[in-house]
Amino acid sequence: MDSNVIEDLLMPATYGRHLTRMFPAEALLAGTGLTAADFAEPDRRITVRQALAYIRNTLALGPEPDWYLGWAGTLADHFHGPVSIALMSAPTLGDGVDTFVRYFPVRIPYMHMQGRRDGDLFYAELCPLIKLGDIKPILVETPLMVLQQYLHTLYAVDFSQARIELDYPPPAWAERYARYFLAPVVFDAPRVALVMPEAWRALRNLDYQESTWAHALGQCEAIASSPDRTTLGEVRNYLCRAFEVPNRRRALPTLEEVAGHLHLAPRTLIRRLRRLGTTYQAIMDEFLRARAAELLANDRVKIKEVAAALGFQNPANFGKAFKRWYGISPGSYRVRHGAEPR
Repeated sequence: MDSNVIEDLLMPATYGRHLTRMFPAEALLAGTGLTAADFAEPDRRITVRQALAYIRNTLALGPEPDWYLGWAGTLADHFHGPVSIALMSAPTLGDGVDTFVRYFPVRIPYMHMQGRRDGDLFYAELCPLIKLGDIKPILVETPLMVLQQYLHTLYAVDFSQARIELDYPPPAWAERYARYFLAPVVFDAPRVALVMPEAWRALRNLDYQESTWAHALGQCEAIASSPDRTTLGEVRNYLCRAFEVPNRRRALPTLEEVAGHLHLAPRTLIRRLRRLGTTYQAIMDEFLRARAAELLANDRVKIKEVAAALGFQNPANFGKAFKRWYGISPGSYRVRHGAEPR
């Protein structure tokens, strides 16, 4: 993905204001072109590039490697704006999660979010639009922490029935995650997501107020993400649905097919995705990467069957693609991650 497209977008300076209270402003903002005065204005907006720079600075300034998880746990209490009001006034847990997934990325334009059902589970997924490198944990775990605090405060759900999935290896201090996340944390997962029982979505919000909810939604929609981001979500959702039914002679959905489903001209779809710094091929590649890891977790499915289920008629081509994704062969991946019969 073209990081320049995303990094030059504007985003609220809210998180920076919180961080300037924790760290010396001069050290925090070194190399960003910003000053503490830039965060004094409530509606100040900065570029994604500047935000990522000062967040990277915090990694060197933090007293402990897990400092940001404690900080993230306080953000829900200080989160302002119509998104926060909509979360607290939604009629059901499902409505609240859907609101979070749709509107929270307005505040973090380098991230796409989507919700999807898979059997009796619901996935609230985070999909970075650019490579985040060493600052990825703080940037994906913070929204997960905010969502967790919202569910815990409003619905008091049993998080032992849920899990946090992170698509990177555990850090040396991984045991500390249990201090912050109420759900078990799974590293080296195919995706970044909060996974919860689908049944939770029907839980009623006792604080629901129809007028407050309607007004908050209207305000959220007024600042909603662009048609480009909406289209990105629709493309991802289409791919998820296309692979729900097992098919050993699957043909991968083409860009033209997806564009037709979305009632768009192929060129329009290409332009919308390009403005987000991505392409249809990149989205497909990312989807197949995660889906391949899921299928390999079942050792009753042969590797050639996994390849066919993902549209690779030649298992050798699947092997090459998988090695490009994960750096090892499908067989080695299965051994390393201890596949279980399902």
